[in-house]
Amino acid sequence: MLTTLSERFARSPLLRHLLFLVATGGTIAFLGYYFGTFDQVIHIPFLKKDVNPSLYPNDPFFALRAQHYSYFWFLFRPFYRLGMLEVAMFVAHVLATYATFWALWTLSDTLFQNPLANLFTVALFAFPHIGFAGFPVIEFSLLNRTFVLPFLLWAITLYLRRRYLFAYLLVGAMYNLHVISVNFVLAMFLFDSLLQFRATGWRNLLLRIAAFVVGALPVLIWKLNGPPVDFSLRPEWIDLVRRSVLLNIYELFALYPQIVFGTLSGVSALVLFFIARPRAPSTLHDRVVTNFICAVLLILAAQFVTTHWLPITVVNQFQIMRAGIFALIFGYLYFSNYLAELYHSQTVGRFDFGLLSAAAMASAFPVILVVVWTLRRLIRPARWRSWAVAVALAAMYVGSAGLALQYHLWRPGIHIFPEQTAWHDAQLWARDHTPPDAIFISPPYRWWFYESEWRVLSERATVVTLSEFVDAAFMPQYVDTWKPRFEAVAPGALARFRGDIFENLDTTKQAFYGNSADDFRRIARTYNASYLVVEKPHVYDFPVIYENEQFIVYDLR
Repeated sequence: MLTTLSERFARSPLLRHLLFLVATGGTIAFLGYYFGTFDQVIHIPFLKKDVNPSLYPNDPFFALRAQHYSYFWFLFRPFYRLGMLEVAMFVAHVLATYATFWALWTLSDTLFQNPLANLFTVALFAFPHIGFAGFPVIEFSLLNRTFVLPFLLWAITLYLRRRYLFAYLLVGAMYNLHVISVNFVLAMFLFDSLLQFRATGWRNLLLRIAAFVVGALPVLIWKLNGPPVDFSLRPEWIDLVRRSVLLNIYELFALYPQIVFGTLSGVSALVLFFIARPRAPSTLHDRVVTNFICAVLLILAAQFVTTHWLPITVVNQFQIMRAGIFALIFGYLYFSNYLAELYHSQTVGRFDFGLLSAAAMASAFPVILVVVWTLRRLIRPARWRSWAVAVALAAMYVGSAGLALQYHLWRPGIHIFPEQTAWHDAQLWARDHTPPDAIFISPPYRWWFYESEWRVLSERATVVTLSEFVDAAFMPQYVDTWKPRFEAVAPGALARFRGDIFENLDTTKQAFYGNSADDFRRIARTYNASYLVVEKPHVYDFPVIYENEQFIVYDLR
């Protein structure tokens, strides 16, 4: 039945694209969609400042804009002017998700020419899987990296089909939107070209690089007019970045659940690739993809070296751990074909095949799939094997769901517009009732996957937030600005940071509310702040100018 169904999808473009549409809807419904949270707390204030330079006039945070060499958010300026930013971003997110499924199908078809493998590919990627650094393939909000991903997958498909100039040209065009993601694909292409240099030759290699440069020319010209590439060693800066908010980006081995599961998941994705590779068709594609995987491993090794022994600034600015996303993609692509071959061969019972498919399709952590596959190999009596795998799979499902809920990593819900919360209302009050040059002292810990930061909706400056340091990882010089402000608002917190972001958020909260009224007066005088925002039940002897069920805004003037 599955074979017949997959062949119908393969023959009919209409049915195929309906499948992508259903997968898109199901994925977004399961993951949720949020506006103005997570990484968008950096990009949306930057976008608003670009369109309306009068906003945030005295906020040094906006010096970080100079480090973002991307035209992506420029595309949304007209929609912001028209008051349609939220709708435009949601539509772009839906289209990017849809295009990702389309690109994954195309890549699978190129690699395996197996309609059932293509169908399994869509089914597997419809559920979020976590790889190195904790990054999934499809995310719950629109970002540069999520938008360019399908185009990079199409570029890889072009490369595999030996349309090299078009592949390099497309990668170059995407360089204008997200430099970091493109660097990884470019590295994979160049690594494979060098390993096959006899077939490639200097002339063809130079032509491919020239095609990339032509595509990337706008952002390359922009970069040439910026500061020079920084090859200096900055051990203090990278240590601060790791300890504060981005340990997952730089560390493979640390005894925190989010790091352990991220690394185990990334390694498991590689294991899936090598488990499934022998069942893939014996073509030149396997050699190329294996070279791509080797390039990813070299990048990860380089990240380990530059994090611990040789902290070269430019390498750490590129956050090259993110290259692990391609190990995750190829691992699941190849395992989709593995499942298809198992199904065709009928060498596995239906119940066992169902368990293996369930582990592949509905487990966030690839390590669960590796464990299930291993148990199937180790436990010989079929009856005991099936029940042991079923029990282990159920236990791991419960454990991973508990982990996601404990750390607030999964909260489905479609929020095209900002979620209506007390935090949202406090920000809108500030936007509507204070002058554009007003500076606030706001809770520096208020930010996470599903919660905005103060600047996003209030359109007002704040003295400092912890989330700023996500972006300070691209601009080491900003530490000199950020650190004294953070020490003033959350005294002693920085010294207690050990790398656990969840612990750091709580530490920052405790330090912030350790300030007395006199401390807040001193901070206000130092940084010219006029207002203080606090959560209840924390109260201070200042004039209250706004209050809701969760927050109080004080007038410090």
